[in-house]
Amino acid sequence: MSDTLAARVQQRLSELHKSPRAASLETGLSDAFVLNILNGKSRSPRSDNLAKLAVVLNTTEAWLIHGGDDPTSNVRHDVFKPELITGNSLITNDRSLPIYPAAMGGDGHVVITFDPIEYVKRPAMLEHVKDGYGVYIVGESMIPAYKPGETALVHPRLPPARDTDVVLFHTPPDADAECMIKQLNGFNDEVWHLEQFRPAKTFDEFRKEWPICHRVVGKYNRR
Repeated sequence: MSDTLAARVQQRLSELHKSPRAASLETGLSDAFVLNILNGKSRSPRSDNLAKLAVVLNTTEAWLIHGGDDPTSNVRHDVFKPELITGNSLITNDRSLPIYPAAMGGDGHVVITFDPIEYVKRPAMLEHVKDGYGVYIVGESMIPAYKPGETALVHPRLPPARDTDVVLFHTPPDADAECMIKQLNGFNDEVWHLEQFRPAKTFDEFRKEWPICHRVVGKYNRR
């Protein structure tokens, strides 16, 4: 069993066949973040940064700090990870899917401007969905599911479903609309049970305040 943070990080890098720089870039931190741990320059990383590294190394913050027999024994496997749409899943060369820009708003929410900044190829699941759309991701609250600069692909006609990602709106999406993109863990007649990953938390929002729910069905990676 590895008896130091550096040794445990090296163990997981080896098991995942991942380089220190690649792991660093996946955390969204400095490209030398992991290397600094390995060479002893960073012996006590901040808790939030260590939590990011734990996600990248498919382990837990507790294992990185204290060790144990199985680094993956307490890892959550139910976090929704939207499907990455690849080139062979595109329908035609017709660029008809509108992509809308987003900007950070108050309380960690975003504001989507429903004036397309570009049109891209449609993925299979939105082939016949005329009002389907994409949203450029801003903010870090849904990393690792979404990173800033990626595009969430939205099907506005699907009903809410547990363990999916959703876009919730205060008002019907038109012009500039405040919204939030979160994981939907459950719901009832009164509230949405939501989750975000950075910082990690679960919380409830009243449906009467966020009455409109659009389903996220995939994403395009950063270009």
